[in-house]
Amino acid sequence: MAYVHRRVVAGQTVEHRKMQSYRVHTKGVKRGPNKGTTTEKQAKINERVAEEHLRWDINANFKHKDLHAVLHYSFLDKPTTLRQILDDKAEFLKILRKLCRKHKVKPKVLVVIETKSMTNPHLHVIISRIDTEIIQDAWEAVPPQGGYISFQSLDNRGNHYKLAHYLVKESRDTMRRYREELGIRGKRYTKSQNMVKPTVTYEKVPASSWKKEPKARKGAYLYKFDDGSTSRSGWHEMTGYPYQEYFEVFNE
Repeated sequence: MAYVHRRVVAGQTVEHRKMQSYRVHTKGVKRGPNKGTTTEKQAKINERVAEEHLRWDINANFKHKDLHAVLHYSFLDKPTTLRQILDDKAEFLKILRKLCRKHKVKPKVLVVIETKSMTNPHLHVIISRIDTEIIQDAWEAVPPQGGYISFQSLDNRGNHYKLAHYLVKESRDTMRRYREELGIRGKRYTKSQNMVKPTVTYEKVPASSWKKEPKARKGAYLYKFDDGSTSRSGWHEMTGYPYQEYFEVFNE
């Protein structure tokens, strides 16, 4: 009788996911309701995994007062194809690297493309705190008619769960366009090579069940979801076996 405990250490946050599986599960554990086709289930898994990896990268590499910049096109210069946006993203990053070398800074950078209906395409850029003029100069040199940027600082919660969820949701249309326009799967986001990797470990726990109400360790608190809960439980999309997840956030 056992279950698997996955821990992900990413910055101030330690994510816990306790789960039963085909290979490791307690005898007699009930599986959840069988809903949806295999294709629908796999799509949900793919999106959940994409959100997990994005969240891990943000939590492991960015902190309070780093920047979330949204790169907009002018009203007269909106691209009409995903290929054009990809070319613009590559040109922006090329110019940004050049300017950063000039200013002797090496920020971490993560970029997500949003193309909902192509009426207002823009780039979400998560970047280490640097002079915002560097980012502005890099982007304004890309669109022929120029562009503009809105800036927001990352908050001090330590776990950017909601930001990762939002970016994955907003990039769904981009992933569809990768398949339809370019015939490829495409990447959910682009990141710089100097990013720190989160630490992921798996432990087989010799117990028949886990605590219904987890507790944070000393020096940490449990992240609260929008409904006020500090843990989430459910069934794996494909196997139907139960899981529980919660996030510990440690003080800086």
